[in-house]
Amino acid sequence: MFKGPNAFILTVLAAVFLGLAACASQKEPAEQALAAIQKKFEESGAEIQKYLPERHAEISKSVEALRDAASKEDYGDVVAGARDVEASLKKAIADARIRRAQILNEMEGEWNELVKTMPGMITAMDRKISSQGRRPPKGMTSDAWKATIASYDAARDAWSKAATEMTTKNFEATVLAARDAKAKIVEIMETLGVKAA
Repeated sequence: MFKGPNAFILTVLAAVFLGLAACASQKEPAEQALAAIQKKFEESGAEIQKYLPERHAEISKSVEALRDAASKEDYGDVVAGARDVEASLKKAIADARIRRAQILNEMEGEWNELVKTMPGMITAMDRKISSQGRRPPKGMTSDAWKATIASYDAARDAWSKAATEMTTKNFEATVLAARDAKAKIVEIMETLGVKAA
């Protein structure tokens, strides 16, 4: 039996070795958990960011905290924290897909409305431009009229492209482009006092 200073030193060394062993035993699970979370976040992060930006920011901070703990070799903290981050990530992926479905459903209604209203707006604007010829409307300079026509032509072309190139794959982007085209045409019509046909 060791007594005196030697016993104290041995006790301290035993505690150190036990602590190192415990740390080493959690290193591999911590690294595996962090790698799995990072992989899943890389795969689904863009989708979460697009539909749930605030949740993306929260999860990004949590993943960064796990990385920081791993760099400090606090593997127990990584293992414990990974469970919560993984659960949050899974829920965010599911919620982002639900939100995407909701947005697409809303966009379907918007697209149907665009298909009904845009032709009448374009007909009215084409008539207005044709009736004015090269003469600018009252209160508008020749340069401003040219710029207005150019802006209208770009918006009309964007709508035409959206209407002819719509597919299931590009539906979301197409509706956004059509929405932007409509907003520009509406603005021009209001400036010129033109009513839809």
